[in-house]
Amino acid sequence: MMLLSFLFVSWAALRPWVAQRTLSRNPIDEAARRALALDPGNNRVQARLAALYHYSLLLRDYHAALAAYHAILRNNPLDSVSWVHLGKLYESLGQAPETDRAFHLATQLSPSNAALLWEIAVAYLDRQQAPQAVDTLARFLSAADNPSDLAKGYDLARRLLTPEEVLNTFIPPAMPHYTSYANYLLDRNLGDQALPVWNRLADLAARTGEPIDPHLQLRVVDLLIRAGQLGPAHQLWTAVTQQMGLNNAPTQSNPISNGSFERETTIGRGFDWRIGGAPGVTAAIDPFMAYTGRRALRLSFTKSRADFFNVSQPVAVEPYSTYAVQAHIRTDSLNGPAGIAVEVVDTHGTVLARTDTIGGTRDWTSVAAQFHTSSAAGTITIRIHSDPPPPYLPPVSGSAWIDNVSLKKTE
Repeated sequence: MMLLSFLFVSWAALRPWVAQRTLSRNPIDEAARRALALDPGNNRVQARLAALYHYSLLLRDYHAALAAYHAILRNNPLDSVSWVHLGKLYESLGQAPETDRAFHLATQLSPSNAALLWEIAVAYLDRQQAPQAVDTLARFLSAADNPSDLAKGYDLARRLLTPEEVLNTFIPPAMPHYTSYANYLLDRNLGDQALPVWNRLADLAARTGEPIDPHLQLRVVDLLIRAGQLGPAHQLWTAVTQQMGLNNAPTQSNPISNGSFERETTIGRGFDWRIGGAPGVTAAIDPFMAYTGRRALRLSFTKSRADFFNVSQPVAVEPYSTYAVQAHIRTDSLNGPAGIAVEVVDTHGTVLARTDTIGGTRDWTSVAAQFHTSSAAGTITIRIHSDPPPPYLPPVSGSAWIDNVSLKKTE
């Protein structure tokens, strides 16, 4: 008796494993039935049998699949995946009300299962049920947190509705969702559509006090500059650089950003320096040379005849005002008559001011120049300039360093 009891207990424990192994070795109808005979309550085996009857081209039997799905849901009525497959089966059987009921139950049972919601949304589209597809897709976008899932959801939403409708219908009014959608649009150069998203995000942040992703803010600064909205762009730039705790952020007393070239994280962004080279000229941040701090801008000339002005920065200024621009320049064997100067240029390209030119071999030398802004002034450009040598003189070689560029309003 003890042996029989042991065998019965052992069989009860081993029966699900044996049933699963029976099906795994020979996944066809007969094997599945044998597996279920061994363990009728095994939902995993039942699900594989249902899928076999439902989707197999060789063994398709919709009524057998229906019986299998019903058996699964009798054992576990909360199995949302089986409700989805049952809904698809009802669709194949032409039973529309049952299809809708199954999909609705699956949605209610797993409101945060993004993969399942996506499958249901696509199924509704296949049935040309746009309202149900839109509703389920909105649920999907609320539940999804993977960037690739969100991107495919946005792609589908934008094929169904207008940009304004997408924003109103599909994007939940929450910071993470506005942030994700704004980045999605900016990644696709859809800046005109990203601005309304940004406006909603900024309004929400103002009401709730929640922080905005600084990297998105930097992207929006660039977007506003391209859109010609320089005032809001500079206001946001000042706020985000100070929020990020960056050194050399623009201030009221010195509106130049990163004038000592200490910060590399925002170079090329917003109102920071744009640094580029030219034929025979290399521009880079030098971490081993500085007037103050640790870094300076280095220009290396190698037989260059370039008219070089590819280091520049847009700066917000006030109209009818007088400003003084100042910098420190160091040179080493910089031949030729041109040398290096700092220039101020207005939006039309007119040079408003130019400092003294520094060439040859000079230690750190302070240079400065004054200029007046017009009534229409809002932005000027500070740039580093080296004129090309005349044709009868040899090309320029040597090095120059620029540091501590500043701008001060004097009147």
